[in-house]
Amino acid sequence: MTDWRDRLTVPRAGFIPSVIWDDDPITGGFHPVFKEREPERWHGMVAADEPVTTQVDDGTESVGSVGFLPTSSCSKPSVVADMLDALDVRTGHRVLEIGTGTGWNAALLIDRAGRSGRVVSVDVDPRVTEGARGALATEGYFPLLVTADGVEGYPAEAPYDRVVATASVRSIPPAWLDQTQAGGLIVAPWGTDYGEDALTRLRVQEDGSASGHFGMRLAFMRVRGQRRNFLDPTDGELLGAERSATARSGRELFEMLDFEHAAFTIGLRVPHCYPTVVDIDEKHRHVELHDVHSKSWARLTLVRDEHPWIVHQLGPRRLWDEVEAAYTWWSDTGRPGPGQYELTVTRDGTHTVRVDAAGGVLSWNIRV
Repeated sequence: MTDWRDRLTVPRAGFIPSVIWDDDPITGGFHPVFKEREPERWHGMVAADEPVTTQVDDGTESVGSVGFLPTSSCSKPSVVADMLDALDVRTGHRVLEIGTGTGWNAALLIDRAGRSGRVVSVDVDPRVTEGARGALATEGYFPLLVTADGVEGYPAEAPYDRVVATASVRSIPPAWLDQTQAGGLIVAPWGTDYGEDALTRLRVQEDGSASGHFGMRLAFMRVRGQRRNFLDPTDGELLGAERSATARSGRELFEMLDFEHAAFTIGLRVPHCYPTVVDIDEKHRHVELHDVHSKSWARLTLVRDEHPWIVHQLGPRRLWDEVEAAYTWWSDTGRPGPGQYELTVTRDGTHTVRVDAAGGVLSWNIRV
């Protein structure tokens, strides 16, 4: 495949704000990098094939402070190139982009759609939209920019030939299906609460449904209405937790958490289950499972050189038991990878997955 540099027709430096955010190893958050104060570092981060965080904490951080939640970014260039290739924009196409960000992707879309095309870009944050508007105008690009909730699309300019999301979702909104003409494509980072997302390419059918397969692993910020969240039980709640042990090995636990192994399948079979991993010290690690909807929680405590490991579970669901059962199902059905699954979404919001696994074709509806 052609190098990503040759597939991206617009340099991204002109779209990156003068203040960006980098990992802060001391606090575990993000600290600002100013173009004027640290030009070499700023340019180095922008030139690298890495994502650049351009906003934290929904823009509520003060200049010079530390932020903790990345909420807007400019994606990794090679991933941008792969997503644009999957979207397959042709001259004259009408394109809807969900998540304007810096505006760089909108400029790339305009180059591909040409003068006879139309690019509409929607972002929920007015500060993001206005920043992108200025950068795009400076670089000579003038898409229609809209400040709105992207899960509703933008019906005023529909129908579209292509819809692309630059923020991840666990549910494909019905509005995207309704606003894409038959034969059109929807490309988005899609994933359950469990684990990472997959590059998902859906083709819209005559009946308004859309189907397609999952592709490469992606790590994108979630649309704001579908963000993952976690629980933090009190000491008193922990004392009342159900206690058990697991004989699962370190190898099995790795497979449970790895996208290319069981994690993607576990997410499809265990809804609303968000895993987090925290290293407590050199000897202890916590793997926690969170369902904020039912207030259910589980913790697996790994202790180096000790086994079996202890499990604590709280709430109406036994999340660890559900994850173990899903892992067993994955192993018993031939260990299917993400690319073996097909997703179909209907206009009423039903999400159905289908996989040709050991024992035949299996399908089920997933809770999103």
